[in-house]
Amino acid sequence: MNDKELLRVAGDIHEALLKLRKSRYLERLQQLSLLASKLQEVVRDSRKLGLALARDWLAAADRCCKSASRQIENLPYAISRAQTFLDRRERDMPTLSGILEELKAVEAQFGDLELDAEEYTLSVITEPIVLEDVYLGPFRIALYLGRLHEMYHRAAYFIVALEPHPAATDEAVTHPHVSNEVLCEGDGGAAIKAALEEGRLFDFYEMVCSILATYNLDSPYVPLCDWYGTPCYECGYVMDDESSYCCSYCENAVCDQCTHICTTCSEIICGSCVQKCEICEQSLCPTCAKSKCSECASVCCGSCLNDYLCVNCQDKETEDEGQESETNETSATEAPPTTALARRLAG
Repeated sequence: MNDKELLRVAGDIHEALLKLRKSRYLERLQQLSLLASKLQEVVRDSRKLGLALARDWLAAADRCCKSASRQIENLPYAISRAQTFLDRRERDMPTLSGILEELKAVEAQFGDLELDAEEYTLSVITEPIVLEDVYLGPFRIALYLGRLHEMYHRAAYFIVALEPHPAATDEAVTHPHVSNEVLCEGDGGAAIKAALEEGRLFDFYEMVCSILATYNLDSPYVPLCDWYGTPCYECGYVMDDESSYCCSYCENAVCDQCTHICTTCSEIICGSCVQKCEICEQSLCPTCAKSKCSECASVCCGSCLNDYLCVNCQDKETEDEGQESETNETSATEAPPTTALARRLAG
């Protein structure tokens, strides 16, 4: 950026930091107002108690005492919170010329300062970052100038991966300490906010770069040891190449706990593609699941289907044939006797 642009940005940062300081005083005023409100409640209860006693309203006097007791119970917390806000040390307010010098120092260190007029961000780009042989690529550290005065309530900067190499298990994690473009600052959070509040932009960018270039084994969103690999389509477990299986139909990767084997053709299938034999409930692939009983249309495996009939329909057919045979035998036994005349005619 040229000197004119740098001066304009420095002016905007100075104005934002003034708004931040004012907002911090407004927070103190709010806490004092809450404390004063609770004290006023105690005063009102005291006056009501005096009035109740003057008129011998003892039941009302008892209610006033209980109300005052509740208000007094809440006073220690309100006093402590107000005291915390009042004791907060204000940072030194930077001068316009000081901020301008900081911007020039950042530009000298990082080579270039990018100003996005639409989102109004001031960005630098890091060198490509490699942590424990895992290539993560360069990142843009984008400071939102319009959010500086709200830095204690929402993120004022974001970390954007320019060559994303996200974790296999979560595409939102582009760095072990960055999720959805928000940096987990860890113990450096207070120092980063202090640098911004004091207009020390060079220190701010340097500290963020240092965190990005460091791997903290105790607090990653995704450990580097799990960065590569393939997540199981069914359960999300990260697998290496040796423990990964591929569904023969959708080609999704599944772990050994989520694989199914077709009982007819032995193809590997995932839980989303697997179907079941409706007779023995064995696993079937979509192709083998097309075999159905011609009578009841049940999906059957090869063991449960014979002559296009499932075992249930075969048993039923056998039973029906047996009943028909018994019926015929009974009919022959119960036929009416031949008359004497019919026997003579036959003879």
